[in-house]
Amino acid sequence: MQIEVLAERYQLLEPIGRGGMATIYRGRDMHMERDVAIKVLRDVYSTDPKFVTRFQREAKAASSLQHRNIVQVYDYGQSDGNYFIVMELVEGTDLRRYLRTRGVLAVDRAIIIAHDVALGLGAAHRRQIVHRDVKPQNILVGRDGSIKLTDFGIASVYKDINAERLTTTGMTLGTVQYYAPEQAQGEIVSPAADVYALGIVMYEMLTGRTPFEGDTPVAVAMQHIQDPPTPPSHFNPGIPPALEDIILRCLEKQPEMRYRDGNMLARALEALEQGDASLFHPLHNSGLLVATDSATVISPPVAGGPSAGGVYQQPYQHPSNPQHMLPPQGEPVDPAYAQAPLMVGSQSGTSMDPTGATRPFQRDTMMQSDAAAEVPQKESRAAGIITVLILLAAVVLLGFSAFLAGELGLIKLPWTQSATPTASPTQEQVQVPDFHGKNWSEAEKLAKEKKLVIKPEDNVKTGVVIAQSPDPNMNIAAGGTVTLKFGLKVPSGITNVNLDIARQKLREAGIPLDRIREQDAGVNAALSDDTVVRVEPAEGSELKEGDTVILYVANYSKVEPTQEPTAEPTETATPSPTPSPTPTLTPSPTPTLTPSPTPTPTELPTAMPTLPIGGKTDQGNPSQNGQ
Repeated sequence: MQIEVLAERYQLLEPIGRGGMATIYRGRDMHMERDVAIKVLRDVYSTDPKFVTRFQREAKAASSLQHRNIVQVYDYGQSDGNYFIVMELVEGTDLRRYLRTRGVLAVDRAIIIAHDVALGLGAAHRRQIVHRDVKPQNILVGRDGSIKLTDFGIASVYKDINAERLTTTGMTLGTVQYYAPEQAQGEIVSPAADVYALGIVMYEMLTGRTPFEGDTPVAVAMQHIQDPPTPPSHFNPGIPPALEDIILRCLEKQPEMRYRDGNMLARALEALEQGDASLFHPLHNSGLLVATDSATVISPPVAGGPSAGGVYQQPYQHPSNPQHMLPPQGEPVDPAYAQAPLMVGSQSGTSMDPTGATRPFQRDTMMQSDAAAEVPQKESRAAGIITVLILLAAVVLLGFSAFLAGELGLIKLPWTQSATPTASPTQEQVQVPDFHGKNWSEAEKLAKEKKLVIKPEDNVKTGVVIAQSPDPNMNIAAGGTVTLKFGLKVPSGITNVNLDIARQKLREAGIPLDRIREQDAGVNAALSDDTVVRVEPAEGSELKEGDTVILYVANYSKVEPTQEPTAEPTETATPSPTPSPTPTLTPSPTPTLTPSPTPTPTELPTAMPTLPIGGKTDQGNPSQNGQ
């Protein structure tokens, strides 16, 4: 694309990302004098009237969202037929790359990320906007620690138009892995679909894998619809039971069984800190009875607790208490954002969400504008601390009593022998091996030897390993997951070697013969025949789909074609003309060949008696060229 300025306002500086739908540039808003991110649609979509209409509608909806956990859309339009979106520029990376470099996240870090994403979703859900494409690639992790959700509604337009291509390469496994069951069935989605997708993301952050995997998008979609997820604690025993309950509730097959929207999920995650179990237990254990009329909720355990959901037309009103979601007057602002360094276009100073949801594990930074509001909170915490101390004292006293009874021989303590073995499996650490250059079967065998589980990135198992996470030589728990990226790379050591050797190395790297092409590089007297002098792409380059490896060969034997006809008649003539008189006259060209290094004057007498064989001295040059 040659355009450098869009709409006489936005200057394109450099590309910072590419996708199937658009290219993202670092840009400059010359009117506002600020750096921005500019997404420019590919020509194939800019010329599609259906896509353009839907794109404009969705871009307008996305631009109306202003929340600290949502990448803000500043502007959108078209310039000389190029449709573009101008967005807030976030300095950082996306969650996919973040997980690739860090592996499984600590529980508290995963909760903070999920909570912030849930708040962003909640802000959109209040405006009846469903993201429909929540996945790690659309969650940005800023250098300042901020978490922002991007591509609201825009990415979903791309998938809606290509929905009929679910079974083809148009829909990648990486997308279907985060689909809600109703989304996989092509049904109308509600905010509960975003909750389901965020549940998958939480599962992946804490285990290093998604709950459903398969060889094709359809296979993965069917698992979403039919199969229950394996509890995440099976892969990571360190996940607290309360957090596992939250994740599994997000992954319920029926939308009405999940958290109704992002705000309710955010409050459930906050309850982990407060210890309010009523907000995070599964629906069937929470005491709620869901009637056939999905708008009716009977016997709620707490005001403002989980509702039946399922009514997207009125998604933010509780039948028994319509005001339960509103915050008290004078709700304080979180200074963790008000005082944070401003990112380009960030919305600092934003008031808290109307649901009362706040950022977890940072309540010590909250500004309390109403002193009276502190009293119940402090009393509640004091009561909680006293309860914990009483329980701790009881445990210590019980343990001491059991120990004393054991020492006196009054009782036997069978648990003293089982305590050590139960802790040992979680403590076993193994070193991650180097999987680079191995195909799937080799990597699988190595992982089994090291007591590890391997997972192919985007379910691609062809080629050899070109990247892995965690990195080699890192220590992780036995049974942990290593994500492997398979692909094709041009191997090293294929230049300045014989063509056959180069071909063999390419085959060992997993590159099929139909993707290898040879081309004459011309004469190079310093090299032997069939020597590879250059390769394209260069050694070490990653091959993309459809790329071909070109070997440039110094084919020196093809330079002197006139000698080959003279050699062939002598070979065909040698069996029949055994009489010596004829060959004795043919060696007349031999004086012209004497400058070649092979014949010496002392060898002439020995060559005379064997003229039928010596008559082939013309072939000395071809055989030497073949060396």
